[in-house]
Amino acid sequence: MNPSMSEIKKRNILSEVALGNIPPDILITNGILFNVFTREFIKKQSIWIKDGMIAYVGPDHHPPRDEKTLVIDADGMVLLPGLIDGHTHTISNRFGIEEFIRHVIPTGVTTVITETIELATIVGKDGIEYLVKGLEGQPIRFYYTVAPLCGLTPFEEINAPLNEELLPFLKDPKCLGIGEIYWGNIFLEGNQGERVRELASMGLELGKRVEGHTAGATGRKLQAYTDFGVSSCHEPITEKEVLERLRLGYWVMIREGSIRKELEGVKGIFKKKIDFRRLVLSTDGVDPEGFLTEGYLDASLRSALKLGVPPKLAYQMVTINVAEHFHLDHLIGSLSPGKMADILIIPSPDDFSPQWVMCYGKIIYRDGKSLVEPKKVFFPDTMFNTVKVPENIFSSKGGALAEPTGALAKVGKVRVMELVTRLVTQERIVDLEDTEESKDVIMILAINRLGTGEAFKGFLKGFGLQRGAYGTTMSWDSPDMIVVGCDTQSMETVIGRLKEIGGGGVYAIGKEVVAEFPAPLCGVTSLKPMEIVGEEVRKLEESLRENGVKWEKPTLTVDTLGTAAIPHLRITHHGYVNLKDRKILSFEV
Repeated sequence: MNPSMSEIKKRNILSEVALGNIPPDILITNGILFNVFTREFIKKQSIWIKDGMIAYVGPDHHPPRDEKTLVIDADGMVLLPGLIDGHTHTISNRFGIEEFIRHVIPTGVTTVITETIELATIVGKDGIEYLVKGLEGQPIRFYYTVAPLCGLTPFEEINAPLNEELLPFLKDPKCLGIGEIYWGNIFLEGNQGERVRELASMGLELGKRVEGHTAGATGRKLQAYTDFGVSSCHEPITEKEVLERLRLGYWVMIREGSIRKELEGVKGIFKKKIDFRRLVLSTDGVDPEGFLTEGYLDASLRSALKLGVPPKLAYQMVTINVAEHFHLDHLIGSLSPGKMADILIIPSPDDFSPQWVMCYGKIIYRDGKSLVEPKKVFFPDTMFNTVKVPENIFSSKGGALAEPTGALAKVGKVRVMELVTRLVTQERIVDLEDTEESKDVIMILAINRLGTGEAFKGFLKGFGLQRGAYGTTMSWDSPDMIVVGCDTQSMETVIGRLKEIGGGGVYAIGKEVVAEFPAPLCGVTSLKPMEIVGEEVRKLEESLRENGVKWEKPTLTVDTLGTAAIPHLRITHHGYVNLKDRKILSFEV
């Protein structure tokens, strides 16, 4: 393919600037430059910038200038490339795109690579399309991956576009590949497995990446999964798992965000005498509490530095390593000639607190103040009307689980979903007539909220709720509303209120709504300011804890009960699902 005349002209101008024949737009002087290729901190360096790109990097502080040249004296501070978050979810953490951008700008992240799962699970192709449009023209740079939409069963994948419908996205230069494919799904028989295998092959044929999700995969299973062209994973939680994947050629993305924080568990890897150029630090998403109290990828980076990860390695993990994985190193990830002028100025190698943030050669943050605002994002009205649940769901579906009072029925031995951790579950058989054995068992209801009225009632043990009910429409990888509760009246109140507010999370006791978090965009996202979102979620989780729930981030616990991403027993509106063999199970033994 021949380069465009505009590209040739742009490169010619950069060359002339480097030769001293054309003045730069911006001149940064007297900085300690971090060279990502050699891992050196080089003193007394300058950067010449023209048309948003770097023309020259080196010790010459005196290029020709004109009245328009902006001179920035770094005053001995450190110059870094803008950070790159290689794996995140921009809208799965309760807030919208604009709020995400507004709070990312001060952190020094100038490039974000996001998944596109959440809206697409509910409205299909439109969910990807409107999200992608919302990422365009923003003050920071966005790339995306196409969501494979891996559900527990084919019923959860009802809105997955046909693979050929995804082809225009895959041909988009801003699309870097296929999003995380849960390893178990790629081995499924029938159309469910064939669809994701074909999608991975389509991505590879177009030169795109296939992002992985290998939680629980080891040995031959892991290698068989890797044979489908998967090249990265953000799921390793031990030093052993990190090393196993590095040896298979993976780019390993160490997760340090709101879902999990893995640095402490894998820190031993940094003492190994191995090549770290395929090691990446990413967030996998940060919730409002995390953003407002700690930060974003900047917080992850500070955690790595605090653990003793050498700054020269830590900064590679959030710049050049990510860029090389996604074939973006010709544009970003380094401070070198011909690259985009995404530049941070920080006080010292050990003190990551951005004083200046530049993206596309434009200063977007300086001395504690953002200088730009996000572009407004549009979503159609249809995406705010997605919670469609029939009336009287309890009288029409499985009333045998409850006594006439609405309390849990004592019906003998039943199959129960038991929480082992706040995310992992297991199957257990419990005798509800045994007082000790049935302690802490409550009802759980999964309802298809897209209008079919299909529902399944089962049992949940270990959540800790002692009064009332909690429900969510923010279920991962599923169009189901999930409600957990101690009595049917509270559960009915929750369902009714979720319909009224267009989705989100609601906690009720009897007929009274105690706390709620409205998330009307596809029932998964709020468009309110992050501070308000954070406060609403805080009150909701506080109410749950006050009424017996013992887990950290209890709303997340319920959100994840229907995903294929986490073992072992899951729930859908058709029944429990054994993740290992995908068999649908009833509560009856």
